[in-house]
Amino acid sequence: MNIGYVVLVHVVWFLSTYFVIVFLLAIFSNKKILYESPKLKESNKLPKASIIVSAYNEEGTIANCIESLKKIDYPKELYEVIIINDGSKDKTANIVSKYQSKNIIFIDNEKNNGKAACLNQGIGKAKGEYIACMDADSIVPEDILKKTVPYFEDNKIGSVTVSVEVMQANNFLQRIIRLEYLLGLSLFLKIFSLFNCIHVTPGPFSIYRKKLLDNIGYFDTNNITEDLEIAYRIHKSGYKIANCMTTSVKTITPNNFKGLYRQRRRWYSGALLTLWQHKDILMKNKVGLFGYFIPYNYMLIASGLGLFIFSIYLTMSNTFKILSYYALTNYNFFSNWTFNFDVLGISLFVFFGISGILGMVLLVTSGLNASRNSPKKKPSLYLGYFMLFLLYQAFWLASFFIVLTKRKVRW
Repeated sequence: MNIGYVVLVHVVWFLSTYFVIVFLLAIFSNKKILYESPKLKESNKLPKASIIVSAYNEEGTIANCIESLKKIDYPKELYEVIIINDGSKDKTANIVSKYQSKNIIFIDNEKNNGKAACLNQGIGKAKGEYIACMDADSIVPEDILKKTVPYFEDNKIGSVTVSVEVMQANNFLQRIIRLEYLLGLSLFLKIFSLFNCIHVTPGPFSIYRKKLLDNIGYFDTNNITEDLEIAYRIHKSGYKIANCMTTSVKTITPNNFKGLYRQRRRWYSGALLTLWQHKDILMKNKVGLFGYFIPYNYMLIASGLGLFIFSIYLTMSNTFKILSYYALTNYNFFSNWTFNFDVLGISLFVFFGISGILGMVLLVTSGLNASRNSPKKKPSLYLGYFMLFLLYQAFWLASFFIVLTKRKVRW
């Protein structure tokens, strides 16, 4: 047995098992408070909030986005919506212009400047004490501000994220992504918040303390994952990121593998570039547990990817050797075939594999239950989720290649 492969198997098994155990313990010990959220004190007046939407070629979604923003249950004089058209080539500008009002401000840029630049432009004009940034292909519920703003009564909170849900799950791929979002962009972020380790403020909707944004310099216009990069700087500034599971934002997701690949290529490449950009916090106490969680997370990703590649290589190598052997028997595959099952003969690698699969199933099941989604309604998605997990290895491999060869990533 290859010693390198043996080491990788042990490392991946240990890291993944540790993650699953800690995560499950966090779910069970905090199950009662996952859906608790603070309320504004009656003596306090509602603060003013600004919601900024950057739109580029969103003629098919921008109207629904604005309609949801108009229905927010918050005093009209205390929140404003700033929509920036980022040089769209379709009818986005015409649609938005029809909604202009006292609290819906429209900025029409002729040139495409990029999402981060548009958000910064909106922040610069915002009058709110709190700034929410959201995508033009997303919609929010009426309670989005009343559920998130109270978190800021804690002076240590710099940003609040919400549960991210899939708006339209029309095919099997989108239903799998819906399951992924229910866990990764909702429950996982809530659990991470308990350890002060939220590593991203999702673009579909996140809200920030304006004072914090002024201090750290808004979004990084040179970063392709601005919502992830700013989370690092929030931690560096000494603030915390909270998560609210009592409200959510619904967003559109890719409906085919090509679109999914383009999305994840940007996400993962941006994540790697951000990791390098903020490498000064790794294994440092100045950002608390976050400085250890990030390298642990990427160590798991990198070792898992290495194991994936190594496994493919060994599988192909062994298959070639077996076929070469059977060539001597005129490919009589059943000449020496016997079946003997011995429980005591199960190898450590088989144990690692089975325990890993069971751990994932337990994690998904417990996660769905904790997020109030019955896993009984989605049995086929377990297999799909596992297949998608394998596919993500290819996405990560492509992202590592892009970053190492310094290729440019487009939206």
